[in-house]
Amino acid sequence: MILVALVLMFGFVFGRELKLTELIQYALENNRELKAFERELEAGKFELRSAKGAYLPRFKLEETFTRTDIPAYSFMSRLNQKRITLQDFDPNRLNNPKAINNFETKVGFEIPIWLGGKVQIGERIARLNLSALEYEYFRKKEEIALKVYDAYLNAVLAKKAIEVSEQALKDAMEHQRLAEEMHRVGIALLSDVLRAKVYVEQAKERLNASKKDYEVAKRALEIVVGTELGKFDVEDIKECPMIEVKDSKETALQRRKDLKAMRKRAELFGEYYNLEVSNNLPQVYAGAFYFLNSKDHPFGADGKGYMLMLGVSLTFDTGLSTLNKARAHLERKRAMEERIKGMEDLIGFEVDRAIAEYHKTLSALSSAKERVRASKEVVRVMEVRYKNGLARMVDLLDAQTQLDMARFEEIKALTECWKTIAQLNYSMGTILEVKK
Repeated sequence: MILVALVLMFGFVFGRELKLTELIQYALENNRELKAFERELEAGKFELRSAKGAYLPRFKLEETFTRTDIPAYSFMSRLNQKRITLQDFDPNRLNNPKAINNFETKVGFEIPIWLGGKVQIGERIARLNLSALEYEYFRKKEEIALKVYDAYLNAVLAKKAIEVSEQALKDAMEHQRLAEEMHRVGIALLSDVLRAKVYVEQAKERLNASKKDYEVAKRALEIVVGTELGKFDVEDIKECPMIEVKDSKETALQRRKDLKAMRKRAELFGEYYNLEVSNNLPQVYAGAFYFLNSKDHPFGADGKGYMLMLGVSLTFDTGLSTLNKARAHLERKRAMEERIKGMEDLIGFEVDRAIAEYHKTLSALSSAKERVRASKEVVRVMEVRYKNGLARMVDLLDAQTQLDMARFEEIKALTECWKTIAQLNYSMGTILEVKK
């Protein structure tokens, strides 16, 4: 099983070793891109709350001050203030009123009974958008996890390169000792001793470079994780396992969160189409208001009264702007559906490529192991021949060089094999399940 193998591949070696799962958790908690996505998710949740709030009545409190000498408005203000007298019906006063102040207080609420389905569509849009954001957020977490895998395995490779370099130095010092011993008994030349010393110095240089590479790899891992980890080591990895790749494509098509997000986006365009169409459907609304009118100050009650309201409206855009805009959303939905089909094909290709790379690295690992075994035997034979004066030191050092290269190629193939497993899990949308 891929996921179980990934969980079990690390073993303790040094004092303070960090597990892969720990580092993934650190990255998920500290990565800036994920923090930004979390803000987007919060925004989506607020938009959904906003859409739900459209079902409820809208409370209104309004205060208006007017001063006018326009006959109709002046008479209406006096009437609303309940200050009409018989003298106000004098034609001269009606036609030439004095300026009048009016403070109008309006308290009430409006209720959307039916707005062509606009409120319901708005809620569905908010839900779809939030769902798409959640899928995209999860896919971003998988992307971050893959980066941690890659950086971690690079650090493991650098660490194991130190072990290979230490073994190479040990072998080189043994060859130097052998050359010096053979030189003392007169079998080897001084040039053999010098060649062996040069090889020892080169081995020391490679060991020092490997240690520097390990420090750089650990620093790169800290950057990916997004936090300083102090003094730490990474765990060694075990043998690359044989994994089951049957039904990998089907799993990917079912599990990939970015594909699900695209499907939600396609549904969104369908709802945008419905939203535009709703503008040409009947709108039914109701309201209730209470009015206070005063000539002296706000919230005065010289005159007061209420108003109940029930309205129905129907608008049709003769320029077909609304209809054409709705059709534009429908075309965008169809375009998104085409992209979804293309993405499904791409996911299948990604899975096939990851499986092919996995088998390639397995083959490379097996080949590297064989080369290590063969190179060890060549070195053993060359040592025997050199002791018997049948081989040159340069031949022995060449054999040792081939062994050192084979050892490094083996650990490189091993880490590459684990990388392909991580890539396959990422392509299938299951990489985060290793944490379970």
